[in-house]
Amino acid sequence: MKRFLTFSLIAVLVLGLNLTGCNPAQQPSPPTQPQQMTENGQPPTAEADTRQDVLGAEKRVVMGFYTDPEGPTPGSKESMMKNIKMLDEVSFFWYTFDENGKVVTSGKKDLSIKEAAQKNGAKAYALIHNMRGGGFDANLAHKVLANSSTRSTFVNNLVNLTINEKWDGIAVDIEKTPPGDRNNYSAFLDELHKALKAKDKVLNVSIPAKYIDYPSDLWSGAYDYAAIGKASDQVVLMTYDEHGLGTTQGPIASHAWVNKVISYAVGKIPKEKIVMGLPVYSFDWGSNKPTVPDYLSYAQSVERAKKHGIEVLFDEENKVPHYHYTANGVRHEVYLENAKSLQPKMEYAKEHKLHGVAVWRIGMEDPAIWNSLIKTYGTNKNKQ
Repeated sequence: MKRFLTFSLIAVLVLGLNLTGCNPAQQPSPPTQPQQMTENGQPPTAEADTRQDVLGAEKRVVMGFYTDPEGPTPGSKESMMKNIKMLDEVSFFWYTFDENGKVVTSGKKDLSIKEAAQKNGAKAYALIHNMRGGGFDANLAHKVLANSSTRSTFVNNLVNLTINEKWDGIAVDIEKTPPGDRNNYSAFLDELHKALKAKDKVLNVSIPAKYIDYPSDLWSGAYDYAAIGKASDQVVLMTYDEHGLGTTQGPIASHAWVNKVISYAVGKIPKEKIVMGLPVYSFDWGSNKPTVPDYLSYAQSVERAKKHGIEVLFDEENKVPHYHYTANGVRHEVYLENAKSLQPKMEYAKEHKLHGVAVWRIGMEDPAIWNSLIKTYGTNKNKQ
């Protein structure tokens, strides 16, 4: 989320798709294993310490991910400032790291934007990721997490970042961590959480969606939900990319799949720590590249439908909008998200009494979602 040069078409597709902050290719699911139940037939309740300054009974926050523009993909600044009174927290996608655990700026960092968010009542988190060359770098994650000394250096550097630049906390979005580093990843979060807590800073962690724990899975295996729930203040459950880069066409997040993922997560992670991810982007699959869809904003996908004289339909079964068209002999299938499709997902967050919702990514959304969010979520809107 940091390149601003003129892109070729292929570069735009590849880079943009990898910026969805979520699963680039769903791994085949193993046979479903029965979830343990309590005596009354309910899933077990996860247990972990909480931070009262971050969490609270029935408190529902609205978090947003801030990114820079990428070629034709819009950035977040305009939408963030317009809707800042509805945002309780903002994570700024501006940092990565090297093999020695040094924090490296990867976006067009502008701390005045961060300060504007804070002045308007929102917590601001410095988001750290492991993207390189347009994709999440598994080897980089391994080199830092598997070495206890490097890991310690990395933790210290992140804490110093929050102090030196006056961040409210750190948001961790390290994806594609090798399954063999499952324990190392959990240890890293535990060490970082303790170090941040000592400085009264927040640890927010983004994790891939799943509904079964399959430790050898190349995408989600490294993420031990129970351990992560204990070693964090907040957990962003990335309930999106049910279909995306690496898969054929389909809903980005069908309502039933989202509920299935949440139902599994609340048995491992305290529900008051979970912030449900809301996808606000679109994918356009072409038959000539069936697993490499275009990554579009809501406005771009609607404009594309108008250009081809196509009506946007609504899939009642999956509760998502979609349409198809043919251009230059290539058939296209487009799936998007709008206020109507996101509403049942937000209802699931309420039903499960989650801590709130997180918009991936600000600036790509259907503007109408803010009307829905303000009715149900957000505490900042009540501040003067």
